[in-house]
Formats: sequence, structure tokens, C-alpha cells
Amino acid sequence: MAADDTSCALHAEPWVPLRALSIARQSENELIIRCPESLHCLRGALVTGGQIAPHFRNVAGLCPWIGVGVRPTAPPCGCQPFITTRQLRIVTHHGRTPWGPIASIACPGGCREFAPIRAGRIGPHGHRPCPWTGIRVLDKGLHPPLLCAQDYR
Repeated sequence: MAADDTSCALHAEPWVPLRALSIARQSENELIIRCPESLHCLRGALVTGGQIAPHFRNVAGLCPWIGVGVRPTAPPCGCQPFITTRQLRIVTHHGRTPWGPIASIACPGGCREFAPIRAGRIGPHGHRPCPWTGIRVLDKGLHPPLLCAQDYR
């Protein structure tokens, strides 16, 4: 395990469990999810090779969720799912500054709620259980500019 208790060398990139994503369509050889960037990715995203593939957006630029891993179960090494602030459009910090510990995020699960960050993980929020609760959030700086076509991961 890495020092941040998030991943081993094989799982160093962000990944989420399939249960956290809304499945738009699934067949024997195709999985299409509702992209967590639901404000700008309206047509669903194909999952290929265990990652969210490039997909259509209703604005110019690359989706920050492209390349994020999707796993049906946790890997045998014990790595925990995690995302970074690079995938999130709304991140608040304690003291209302753009640095320091993360206070809350807009839930990527479509809850339409701000989710508190407790010990580096998405905390309970809303009126019903959210599958994103417990997923670690690593601070990797601000999200990419909205209309940018360059990959900033």
C-alpha cells in the first residue's frame, strides 16, 4: 500500500466501484453509465477496459472523468476507491480559501447535496444512503478549465 493508504502501484489512478455509478444501459458486452459530470455529459459514457471512455459532452472540452477506473468489486490487494479534486467541479475548503483541508464537495452521485469530507472521505449526506459515502477524495488542485480540450489529469 502507498503511504496515503489509497492504492498500490497497480491502482494509483482514481477509480470508483460500479455500485456508485448510475447504469444507463448494460448488456453482455456493453456498459454505459451516467457520467458523474452530469451537468455537461448528458448522453452517457461507455465503460471500456475498466475505465470511463471518451464520450459526448454538451460543451467543448474533455470530461474530467475520462480514464477513471470502474471496478465491480474491490481489488484483492485491498486498495480503496478514490477520486481527486480534478474530477469535481465544486470543492469547498475550510476557511473559504482555495487551499487547506477540503470541507465539502458537490456529490458526484447526483444527490444534489453538498457532501461533507470526513477524514478525507465523502461523509454521509442527504436523506438516504449514498453509494459515494466513504470514497476517498484526494486534493490534486482545481478541476480543469471547462472549455479546455487538453487532458489535465
